Amino acid sequence: MNPLEPLVWLVNGLLVIVYVGASRAFLLLLILPLAHLVGRAPREHRPWLAAVGVLALAAAAFVPPPVPMLLALLSAAAALAVQLDRFNPKALRWRASGGLALYALAALGYAGYAAYTSRIEADAWAGLVAGGEAAAIVGQGRAFLNTLSIWGLWVILPLGYLALLAQGIFVHPPAQSSPGDLIHFVRSRGVAAGERDA
Repeated sequence: MNPLEPLVWLVNGLLVIVYVGASRAFLLLLILPLAHLVGRAPREHRPWLAAVGVLALAAAAFVPPPVPMLLALLSAAAALAVQLDRFNPKALRWRASGGLALYALAALGYAGYAAYTSRIEADAWAGLVAGGEAAAIVGQGRAFLNTLSIWGLWVILPLGYLALLAQGIFVHPPAQSSPGDLIHFVRSRGVAAGERDA
């Protein structure tokens, strides 16, 4: 036995860990904002948000790039938006998690569709619908659906989701205090609680 063989085995094992970690980096990065969203949610929302997190992690694990990167970006944007919202962060968290769930479902649906259609030739599909010349039309239709799906997953849905978050943050003008403090200030006509008794 070569005396360097254990060192080679160790280095190869470390390289495998590094390569797998690099290929799944966005999946690992996705865990942090999802944990933030679930951990700060009201108790009654946590099971639903945890289910959204599982959907997002499944989409990041099974759908090819750039979907894992986009999911990590969208969930980080959601966590940041919820942190910035001073008026109703619970409602924004709920809307943001719903958007993440829809995006993850769309990504998983596309992955299933792509896996199914990659196993079937256009001629076989055309045989199910019609015969002969229909194969070319079915092939064009499948290419068109792939193009629409990619545009939807890579551009349209992420931009729509970010617009939803921006709308949730900027629907109210920025305030220096929380809504409860603002309501107290208006109801007390600007008099602090301690000043009224004096």
